[in-house]
Amino acid sequence: MLQQLVGILFGTPGSAEERENAFRNAVGDLGPSDAAQRMRDGVQHNTEKAGALLAAQGIFTVADTFALDHGWPKTPILISLGCLIAGTFLAMSILRSTMRMYRHPSGHRDPARQIFTLLLSRMVRFNSALYLTFLSIVLLGVAALSFT
Repeated sequence: MLQQLVGILFGTPGSAEERENAFRNAVGDLGPSDAAQRMRDGVQHNTEKAGALLAAQGIFTVADTFALDHGWPKTPILISLGCLIAGTFLAMSILRSTMRMYRHPSGHRDPARQIFTLLLSRMVRFNSALYLTFLSIVLLGVAALSFT
């Protein structure tokens, strides 16, 4: 039950069986090279979304600092800034290099499966950053309502 809830919240398959089904559905009957490329495309899309989220977080950071400078209630604004900072670190972690998976001896590794695992990890981090950003916006709204 908890795995399903986590899967729903973060947009990922919750159990090992669901992850395996999702992987098989994603790669279908593609060969290893095409399957890896499909997974890379998913990772690239996720990276692009993280970049857009970082831009939005920058805008809301400016809004929070404006609110602090203009005497809005400090507690919700400071919590909002904390959420933005945490979300920013999560979003930035998505932008780091993917070369780590290639540093180890290849052995019998399946590149498509490794990239799929990377994609799932990035999805969890992206959705966590998105939720923190949304919470920061709600707190900014609370501060705005308290100020008026």
